[in-house]
Amino acid sequence: MPDTKPSAFPSLTLPSAATDQYIVIPSGGSASKITLAGLQQSLGGPYRNASTSTVSAGYAADTYMAGSAVTVPAGAWKVGSQYSCAFDMTKTGAGTATPIFIIRMGTLGTTADANILQINFSAGTANADGGLIQVWCVFRTVGSGTSAVLQGSIQITHGLAATGLTSQGASGSALSVGTSAGFNSTTQTIIGVSFLGGASFSGTNTMVQATVIL
Repeated sequence: MPDTKPSAFPSLTLPSAATDQYIVIPSGGSASKITLAGLQQSLGGPYRNASTSTVSAGYAADTYMAGSAVTVPAGAWKVGSQYSCAFDMTKTGAGTATPIFIIRMGTLGTTADANILQINFSAGTANADGGLIQVWCVFRTVGSGTSAVLQGSIQITHGLAATGLTSQGASGSALSVGTSAGFNSTTQTIIGVSFLGGASFSGTNTMVQATVIL
């Protein structure tokens, strides 16, 4: 007799992150419960964000990359926690200043958040160019006072070699690394990236993807 397709299944209701929504976990003869947000934090994420619109003719001033801000619970940072962000950037022939990338942490998700780690590249040139910027960060230490330290690496892969977005790198790929000064990671709930292209820079960004793994 062939299998018979069931006529209907009960509807599936996904749990939300609200504090009154729980997942029940059987344990021997009893059961424990945990919120979806608590389970996510316990498993380490991922926590994520992304942009939903294009930003054009910008970044001459220090600008927070829309979609780069990732929010985690207060005090959740651990040794080995990771932040990654990737975004595209194209520039016109204008703008020959030093490209500056700033990893910011705080509670706002704006350029008002603290500059935790700043990574600079060699100056750009007066050539139209486009490329992909990839940001990787890892917490070497965490804690209050000045005990937290963040290590970062940023790579720019772009269409021109040693011109355009940056004159650094002879093959269209440039890498810069940096280590933060000590900071307090216990109250910081948002991490993200701002970009400063410098005077006359006119850049366009179409996509940002960011992820935190605790």
